[in-house]
Amino acid sequence: MKRCFCNRLKIALINPPFTLEECFKSFARVGSVQQPLGLGYVAATLEQRGHVVKVIDSPALKLSLQETVTAVRKIRPEVIGLTATTPTFHRAVSLAKKIKQEMDIPVIIGGPHPTTLPEDTLAYPFFDIVVVGEGERTMLELIDCLESKRSLNTVRGIAFRERGKVTKTHPREYIENLDNLPFPARHLFPPLRYYHPTPSAYRSLPQATMITSRGCPYSCTFCDHSVFGKRYRARSASNVVDEFEEVVYKYGAKEVRFWDDTFNIDRKRVLAICKEIRERSLEIEWCCLCRANLVDEEMLKIMAQAGCWQIDYGIESGNEELLKGVNKGVTLSQIRKAVEKTKAAGIKVRGFFMLGLPGESERTIRQTIKFAKTLNLDVAVFHIAIPFPGTEFHLQAVMNGEISNEVEYQHYLMFGSNDIPYTPKGLTRKQLLWYRYKAYKSFYLRLSYLLKQLSEIRSLGDVLRYLKGLITISRVE
Repeated sequence: MKRCFCNRLKIALINPPFTLEECFKSFARVGSVQQPLGLGYVAATLEQRGHVVKVIDSPALKLSLQETVTAVRKIRPEVIGLTATTPTFHRAVSLAKKIKQEMDIPVIIGGPHPTTLPEDTLAYPFFDIVVVGEGERTMLELIDCLESKRSLNTVRGIAFRERGKVTKTHPREYIENLDNLPFPARHLFPPLRYYHPTPSAYRSLPQATMITSRGCPYSCTFCDHSVFGKRYRARSASNVVDEFEEVVYKYGAKEVRFWDDTFNIDRKRVLAICKEIRERSLEIEWCCLCRANLVDEEMLKIMAQAGCWQIDYGIESGNEELLKGVNKGVTLSQIRKAVEKTKAAGIKVRGFFMLGLPGESERTIRQTIKFAKTLNLDVAVFHIAIPFPGTEFHLQAVMNGEISNEVEYQHYLMFGSNDIPYTPKGLTRKQLLWYRYKAYKSFYLRLSYLLKQLSEIRSLGDVLRYLKGLITISRVE
């Protein structure tokens, strides 16, 4: 590939186009579009070095593939950077192919899917370099390398083709002090009003998202640790609330969602963040994802006082043995107590379940549905379990001959897809789809649940959100 660069490069970072219908199928009505914070962190890091960076967030702008290419052409970048998850990887392939047909410039790709499968990714000739793992420092060094025309072998944490073969350089160390990272370059994204969460995940719009930690020390078999690893690293409370203030005062957020894998791993830090929010008189509501075995009455009370209105818990199953089988590290008793304590603190609860985990049967699915209805949940989300590449779940499924490596990754959708890449032994695809249908209908169409939700309506916005959710549930296939 040609490398012709000026002193400071013009770089286009792109979130490939997809539609809600494509990504969420029958759940498109409640599908979410969120700011790609990974691109935001990379963009901010490159801007600090003086590079000219443009971000094209195609899903937020509702750009088609050709419209995205037209936007790239107008920017006339010298380097392209793409991000991709497994469900969006095929869109990144299509976009890179079109870009390469028009521009002879390096195309770099990063994100969970390329990090997990760099060799497979580079089998597509439209990608020149894969960023493996955290992207900020790797992209900075990689761009400097391209600018000075040094050998790519000097850059840690990448993969590229060399003499027809894939070369992987030495892994890059994880970023230890996350406070040293600049806040995501949200000024390069469309305004917050272009983004929207699922109706059950917000009270006020626009909602901003934040990531305050990286790495998860737990070993759930369905989770991918390829980008951020398993070692927990967290930002300081003051740094977190500095960004909280920025999204509120600079970008107009009326609510914040913390996108950490597990917000409450460090209890002292949670309390410090809450204290900092209150001391700065930031009366903005927020929500987060927590582990059920790490909450207590005092922490929940303080979180509520600091503005936390909802907590998501990954419950997964109502069968104890299945939870052990996926290394969840949480018991049904701990889940029940966590939900009760959370509700007692005045915080709403959203529970996430997986149908079709290894060892699942019709009996265990029925147990999960029953367990969900016995919990005092405000929202229940029933996924069909997907063995994403990079997870132990995927590795075991391949080794057991239950799934092939030769798959079409666009079928790996978390919500709504009827193209299920994995079914546990003893169950069929048709059964899993039927039980997903049954789970949603039996949970949400209970008279007691409907009356409870009606009694908690606070505004016209609540009415509209509930109606959107009910319409979606009524159309689940």
